Amino acid sequence: MEEQKSAFGPSIVSGIYLGLALIVFSLVTFLLDVDLESPIKYISYVILAIGLFWATISFRDKHRGGFINYGGSFSAGFYTGLFASFLLGIFTFVYVQYIDTGLVQEILLNAEEQMLEQNPNMSDEQIDQALSITEMMTSPIMMGVWGFVGNLVASTLLSLIIAIFAKRENKEIA
Repeated sequence: MEEQKSAFGPSIVSGIYLGLALIVFSLVTFLLDVDLESPIKYISYVILAIGLFWATISFRDKHRGGFINYGGSFSAGFYTGLFASFLLGIFTFVYVQYIDTGLVQEILLNAEEQMLEQNPNMSDEQIDQALSITEMMTSPIMMGVWGFVGNLVASTLLSLIIAIFAKRENKEIA
């Protein structure tokens, strides 16, 4: 079997599978009406970690002959996370724009409640100004961008950790 040097190509398929798994989880939480602040949302990080580990191990075993160094292991996880993040960013935009159209209003109401709890002396003008900034940051396009960036950061950090456990150096070559 010829060894694949770059993880970019093989990671596309893994990233699509991982992205679809995260999308399905998001849809299930929406259909079950899970609260935005619920700890159940953290299960997505477990799904992400398992998907990245699976992608890294698969790349190592199928394309690298069972051996991979830390950098190769990290790049397999990173590229997988990149493609999954891209899919999740697109899904987040579609979700906020067309599926859960009340999400932005719910976020704004939660933000206003938190502002009043933390600082009950805020004037109406200060609240309106803070809410207008929050509204700009929670537009469907920005939510898609934040979904992409947030998931990419999480997958990069997880890939750094997973690469420690997924690497397998070939002692015969050294």
